[in-house]
Amino acid sequence: MSVSSLYAQDFGNLQIAMASVLILIAIGISNFLRFDLEKDFFIASIRTTVQLIAVGYILRWILKGESALLNALVLLFMTLVAAQAVTSRLKQKSFKIYGVAFLSLLGSVWPLGYLSLEVFFHSSALIQAAFFVPFMGVLMGNALSGISLALVNLERVRAENILEIETFKALGATHFEAAHRIYRDLLRGSLTPTLNGMTIVGLVSLPGVMAGQLIGGVDPLTAARFQILVMFLILVTAMIGTLIALTLNHFYFMPSWLTQHAPTWSFAQKPGEKLILSGPSGSGKSRLLKSMTGLDDIHIRENIKAKSQIEMHPTEESIHYIHQKAHFVPGTVEENLQWPFQFKAYKERTYDSTKVKNLLNSFGLNEDYLKKSATTLSGGEGQLVHLIRSLQLEPQTLFLDEPTSSLDSQRTGFIENYLNQWVLQGTRHLVVITHSQEQLKRFGSKAVYLKPEGLTYE
Repeated sequence: MSVSSLYAQDFGNLQIAMASVLILIAIGISNFLRFDLEKDFFIASIRTTVQLIAVGYILRWILKGESALLNALVLLFMTLVAAQAVTSRLKQKSFKIYGVAFLSLLGSVWPLGYLSLEVFFHSSALIQAAFFVPFMGVLMGNALSGISLALVNLERVRAENILEIETFKALGATHFEAAHRIYRDLLRGSLTPTLNGMTIVGLVSLPGVMAGQLIGGVDPLTAARFQILVMFLILVTAMIGTLIALTLNHFYFMPSWLTQHAPTWSFAQKPGEKLILSGPSGSGKSRLLKSMTGLDDIHIRENIKAKSQIEMHPTEESIHYIHQKAHFVPGTVEENLQWPFQFKAYKERTYDSTKVKNLLNSFGLNEDYLKKSATTLSGGEGQLVHLIRSLQLEPQTLFLDEPTSSLDSQRTGFIENYLNQWVLQGTRHLVVITHSQEQLKRFGSKAVYLKPEGLTYE
């Protein structure tokens, strides 16, 4: 019996029933080891059986067709189902996220698939369903996997890494630059299965397309060349689909303040003035400063401004908001200090190691800190390095959110002494949130208090 006849032999209900024993074994193992996967295995096996039998009947009719319109309708159906498969793995489902998945598949599989058929194959490939449908199905399945991985991970990352996005935008990054590292890692993760497959293809496994050709009697070298084309198309299709999904998510699902182009606002201060912002915990001090620098809902600022005795005005000044909690990307302290210089806002400037070392000395730190892992710094060390990262960029106004809350009295003195000199240079302004009445009295030029009725002078 030939190889092709082995694959073409009648595979009936008896064989299906015998194969079902494998699922029963998997269910038994799960139950014995208490993995709680029995329901998942059962549903997956039922869906697989029903879907493939149904597809078998449908393909009997479709694959005999020779109509470009019919093929397009089949591809449209595949796209709709694939988009549903993408969203089924997400915790938060909506018509909008379904639209993102659908447009990502439509914008990647359709143009690349049709273009490759037109360029690499005879025009008849567009109407021959027996070739068109399986070919597009391969691209669709792999694009679906990449997009699904990216969106599932983005759902988690969006909540976990919002501080990173806030930190980078506060340092002058554009909205895309602020989220770039996150998107880069998501894209890399979504393409990892494809890249791994390309690495071992032919050595560990034979891809389905190539295996099918070999079964059909195609010359192995011809089948290998065809598979190279398919693998390249799979990679590019998955990458473009994932990029479209991330871009659409950026504008429709990331916080609105990230993409809005609202002007920054500042308090009416004289040059060199140090404004101390105080008030009970939870009164909205941090959110107020964030909203003034475009890091939170602008209505927070407007509501407080409407019932405030303190004047605020839009400004073109370079304002940096420094979070109370420092955030760093994996790497050394020096690598984190160098990170902002890749932003468009600082493209004409370069990292100045001498300036950084002087700043370290001003805060009682030695040069060895530059070699430390930034993610292992203590809370106090992190606050100092976070402040240095901003000061090296020479902002005109600093909004500091409890910058000494994790520091001892000596380091607090270092920061206050430095900022006393810093604010007097040029037309600089300083706003500091603090709960310390002692710091308010010894350090501030003017104090305002946030109450339910608004901001008032104290």
